[in-house]
Amino acid sequence: MDKDLAIFDFDGTITSKDTFLYFLKYTHPGLQGVVNILRVTPHLVAYGLGLISNETAKRHLFSSFYKGMAADHFNAQAGSFVNQIESFVKSKALEKINWHRQQGHRVLVVSAGFDNILIHWCKKENIELIATGVEVESGLLTGNFGSKNCYGIEKLNRIKAYLDPSEYRNIYVYGDSRGDLEMMQIATHPNHDKRIFT
Repeated sequence: MDKDLAIFDFDGTITSKDTFLYFLKYTHPGLQGVVNILRVTPHLVAYGLGLISNETAKRHLFSSFYKGMAADHFNAQAGSFVNQIESFVKSKALEKINWHRQQGHRVLVVSAGFDNILIHWCKKENIELIATGVEVESGLLTGNFGSKNCYGIEKLNRIKAYLDPSEYRNIYVYGDSRGDLEMMQIATHPNHDKRIFT
C-alpha cells in the first residue's frame, strides 16, 4: 500500500482538442472527409437527439472513414500524427504528469480514443495506456471496434481488469467529461472539471 497511481483521461484533459476528430481531418483532408461526414450525418444527429449511444455513433463514424483500410497504413498515419497531438497537449497537464512521475507514481492514460492512435504519444512519454481497440481481419480494418468503447463504466471495468486498485495508497484521477465519472469512484483524489488544466 505504499504505491501511488495517477490516471488521466486524454481528450479534453491532457489535450485541448478532440484527437479523433483531428485525426479524421489529418487522414482525410478536403472533399473526401466532407463526403464521409455527410454519409454519417443522420447517425450524428440521432446521437445529438439522444436516440443512439455514444458508442454506436462513434462506430458509424469510424467505419465511414476507415473500413477496408490496410491496418499497416492506418498505423503509419497514426505514428506520424503524434506531432499533431503534441501541438495541442496542454502544458499544465504535462506538468502534472511530470510531477507524478517525479514522485515515483505509476501513470496511466484511460481514454475512449483509439489505442492505435494514442499509443505513439504514450510510448514517447513512457505512459501506460488503456483505450478503445480497432478490429483487424486479414490485415484490413473492419470498421468495428476491437474492444468495447472505453467510455463511462467501461473505463472503470478496464482499469480493474488491468490492475488492482486496492494495491495503491493514493489514486489520483483526472477527467473533464461525463465519460470520466465512473472511474472517479476509485479515486482518493478525484479531479473532475470541464476546465481542468486550463
